[in-house]
Amino acid sequence: MIRSFRSLLICFVLGIAFPKDNYKLSGIVRTADGEGVKKAKVLLLNNDEQEIKDEKTDRKGKFKFKKIAPGTYTIKAEHKSEGSGDQRITITDTDLEDIIITISAVKQPEKVAVIETTSGTTQQAFVDGLDTPLKTQSAEELLPQVRQFDRIDRLAFEDTFFEYESNLRTLKNQIDSLKNIVAAFEKKQEMPNLSRALLDLIKVPEYQYRIELRNGTVVMGDILEESDSTLVLKTQIGKLVLKKEMVIRRDKHEEPSPKIVFLGDPFVNIYPDRQIFSGRVKNIGKKRADFVRVISNLFTQTTKEAGTDSVFVKGARIIYDSGVIADSALEPGQTATYNFPVAIEGRRKVQYHTMEVHWDEAR
Repeated sequence: MIRSFRSLLICFVLGIAFPKDNYKLSGIVRTADGEGVKKAKVLLLNNDEQEIKDEKTDRKGKFKFKKIAPGTYTIKAEHKSEGSGDQRITITDTDLEDIIITISAVKQPEKVAVIETTSGTTQQAFVDGLDTPLKTQSAEELLPQVRQFDRIDRLAFEDTFFEYESNLRTLKNQIDSLKNIVAAFEKKQEMPNLSRALLDLIKVPEYQYRIELRNGTVVMGDILEESDSTLVLKTQIGKLVLKKEMVIRRDKHEEPSPKIVFLGDPFVNIYPDRQIFSGRVKNIGKKRADFVRVISNLFTQTTKEAGTDSVFVKGARIIYDSGVIADSALEPGQTATYNFPVAIEGRRKVQYHTMEVHWDEAR
C-alpha cells in the first residue's frame, strides 16, 4: 500500500515538473447562420502555411486534432458549396476546445487594368498602396477565335476556268447583251424613301481589314487563311484568294468610335468613414462620348463590397434629338475632371478599390 502511494506521488510530481508537450484541439465548423457543416475539410497549418494534419467534420460539424505541439497555427475549413474560413490559434500549456470557424461562400471580383468593351466601357483597377494596375487578359485573348478550315477550294491565280482565246468573241457578245439588260432594268427601278429608323435596322457587315492592290482596287474583308504567298479573305461576295505580291497595303479597319481613358491614377483622400476620389479622364476616340460617368467600388480584404458611388463629368453641353439637355459629353480630344466621395458601409476596412468609366453614343 505504501509502495502504491509512493508511485502515485512520484507521477504527480513528474506531471508538475514536466508538463506534457502534446495537446488536443477541437471545435465546430458552422455557417454564418450558426448551422454545423458536415463533411467539411479542416486543415491545420503552421506559421509557414504548411499542412500539418487534416480532418473531416462529423454530421454536426465538429472536428478534433490530437497530439499537437505548442505553438501558433492556422485552422482552415473548406466546403464545396458552403465556402471557406480560417481561425488563428495559439497553444501554450492546455488543450483548446470549442474553437468556432465560420465559413462563407465568397466570389472573387475580376481585377482588371484597362479593358475596352463593346458596350463602351473602360475599366481600371488598383490595390491600395500600389501604383501598378492589376494585370488582365490581352485584347487578342478577349476576341473570339476564328475556326480554321482544313481545306479551301480555290482557283490558282495564273489559271482560268475556260479557254478565253477561242471564246473571246462569244464572251464579248454575252457582255454586250448583259449591258443592255442591266440598262433596261435600271430604268424601271426607283429609289424608295426610307426612314432613318429603317436604315438603322439594316446590318452592314463589319470587316477587320482594308487591303489595297497594285491595280488600285480596295478590298474589305476578314483574313481566313494566310501563307507565304497568298491571302484568303472572306468578303461580302464570298471568299477571295489574293497573291501577296499584288498587295501593296494592308490596314486594320476600325470604325470611328469614342474611347474614354483615365489620365493617370486617381488621387484618393482616405477618411475613417469615406474615401474621396479625384482625377481626370480624356476622350482619345474619334467620336463624341455622351453621358460620361466615373464609378468607384470599394472592397475589403475578403473581396466583400464596402461601398460604391459614381459621378457624371463636367463636359460639353449637348441638346439631343429627344429634347434632353446634358453637359456630360466629351468631344474627341477633350478632357474633364471628376471629384466625388464614396461612403464606407458599416465602418468596414477597405483593402482596395476599382475605377470604371462608362459612356454612351446618342444623337
